[in-house]
Amino acid sequence: MRARGVLSRPVRKLAKSLVAALATLLVLEGAVRLSDLDRRILDDPFARGPVLFRMFIPDPYLLWRNRPHMRLPWAPSVRLNARGFRGTETARQRASGTLRIAVLGDSCTFGVLATGVGRFEAPRPYPEVLQALLDGRGGPGRFEVINYGTLGYTSFHGLRVLRREALPDAPDIVVIRFGWNDHLASPLDRGVTSPHGPRLEALQDLLYRSRLAGLLLYRAVPVMAISRLGHWVPSAHPIVWVSPDEYAWNLSRMIDLARSRGARPVLLDAPPAPLTPKIRGNTNFLRGTGYATFAQLLAAHARYQAIAERVARNKGVPFLRTAVSPGEAAALFSPYDLPHPNAAGQERIARILLAEILRNGAPASRW
Repeated sequence: MRARGVLSRPVRKLAKSLVAALATLLVLEGAVRLSDLDRRILDDPFARGPVLFRMFIPDPYLLWRNRPHMRLPWAPSVRLNARGFRGTETARQRASGTLRIAVLGDSCTFGVLATGVGRFEAPRPYPEVLQALLDGRGGPGRFEVINYGTLGYTSFHGLRVLRREALPDAPDIVVIRFGWNDHLASPLDRGVTSPHGPRLEALQDLLYRSRLAGLLLYRAVPVMAISRLGHWVPSAHPIVWVSPDEYAWNLSRMIDLARSRGARPVLLDAPPAPLTPKIRGNTNFLRGTGYATFAQLLAAHARYQAIAERVARNKGVPFLRTAVSPGEAAALFSPYDLPHPNAAGQERIARILLAEILRNGAPASRW
């Protein structure tokens, strides 16, 4: 009996410590929520940053996200919706009989275009063009295209957006287009990684429901990152946002998650524009990528595009090619912009997606 009591004493002590620690965490969580301490600490550094950053707000889970209801500083006619996405307002509950298409991507999907040094436009992005094409064929209400694209997002962000935003929207088709920002230099001096496995993902989701944990886990201080943009020493092999192995994992996981919810995944390529003298002369853009030369940047981009194609092949999903010959490509890009398609390029992507949906994505009854 004495031995049993001796053994139970440390156990009781440990249990009391755990209860005390849990109670402390709950009190701190309540204090953070009541005082908005996390939001005060995070502040709003993006509002004081360069013009392209003013549309963002800090987000511990995504690092940053679009500012709801924001009018674009460089295109005031474009206003983001209540969820911070570009497009019309969308409800979580899908309308009966509507086929929903979720489009994940970066600034190319969001729709931005450099038309000069420091000058930008917001052409109609391919999700919006696709919506118009689908409405023209099937009539309004039969299809709904949601554009989750955000400037600066990588496949790391795309996977988190899929888990937090897109999958709860119950899409029938998930379009994935990443491949530029992943291999650019990270202003955090480190890459970003995703948890590998459903249990770790569930633990992460649980942690980020806590505003206290979200604040403690938010290592990417935006004001520090913004202040360092473009100030690193160019390199042939910079520290990138997402490593090649992580890029392959993120794409594969997005495909698996989409399928697990009954959605059909589709991957898009991300071809570069022809290298014009105006692009070559934009030293600020090259410096911001972290690479010393355009040849090094394009070589890295080709490696990541090859990874995307390989993942699509291994997973048995379409990898839609939107690249064309150099002569044709000149009409699909701005002479000032390497990654972003212009209005004609956006329409080309939309029509290629439409053809894919016509072949495999939607029942004939919808037409």
